[in-house]
Amino acid sequence: MGKLYIFILSILLVACNSPEKQGVYKDLWSFTASNNNPQLDDLCTLIIKDYEGILQGLAKNDTADVFARSKAAILRCDSLPNSFISKDSVLLNLFKTGLVNFQDELQGVVLEQYSEELNLAMNMASIQLLHLLGEVGYNKQAVYIFNTNDKKADLEEDGLLWISLNKKSNNPYYNIENELVSANYILQEN
Repeated sequence: MGKLYIFILSILLVACNSPEKQGVYKDLWSFTASNNNPQLDDLCTLIIKDYEGILQGLAKNDTADVFARSKAAILRCDSLPNSFISKDSVLLNLFKTGLVNFQDELQGVVLEQYSEELNLAMNMASIQLLHLLGEVGYNKQAVYIFNTNDKKADLEEDGLLWISLNKKSNNPYYNIENELVSANYILQEN
């Protein structure tokens, strides 16, 4: 009987000590306002515009457009670090690292052949862009974060992400004729 009590007690301890799930999204991005730099905001706006162009091609199921725009964004990411003049080497390294990560995910987008894999690759690119914008404290405009499953704080099952500078957006992954979706989150509020 004592072994049964010890077993039940150990299960209760493990259950009580497990961190409560507070929404997976907290792990996907964070916003560091202290890193904000107006020059970086301008450079990041260029990246966001390129990214939104890729999403438009994705929404139209035009893979040639998606690939061409992704390649153009990759080239832009190559040249942007040279445009940023700053004495803050830590911020410059954060920016460069974020660009490389985003660029790597865009390479994955270009390599995909099937629509499901293309959606997953674009989701990963979206997450890396969120990391980049959060790390550099992008504050020029509100960045709205959308999720395909429309359940706030539940970004797990098939929760493909995308971002926009508009409060409402078409779902680029599963485009339903002109149906606008409202944003689930705002990057700068975290």
